[in-house]
Amino acid sequence: MPVVVPVTEMQRNGAALTDEAMRTKEPIYLTRRGKSAVVLIDAEEFDRRMAYRDGIIAREERAYAGIMRGHEEIARGNGVPLSAALEQLGDDWGR
Repeated sequence: MPVVVPVTEMQRNGAALTDEAMRTKEPIYLTRRGKSAVVLIDAEEFDRRMAYRDGIIAREERAYAGIMRGHEEIARGNGVPLSAALEQLGDDWGR
């Protein structure tokens, strides 16, 4: 469960909250007037999470580009009909 504290807690106990974020590697959500305002997170953990996210985005972009290349090939009439592709794969494919 995420830690949620008011911004005033950060003003009063900033060092303790920073230590907790660095120790637990979990984000601490700071609220203002009862609504989320900012998040305090360990810098190394933040970098790790962003690198993971960036890796996923890059993989998805490569997959999308491949799909679009295939779509463009088919649109140009360069595709192989499904029946021919299945025939090339052999009788045991898909069983």
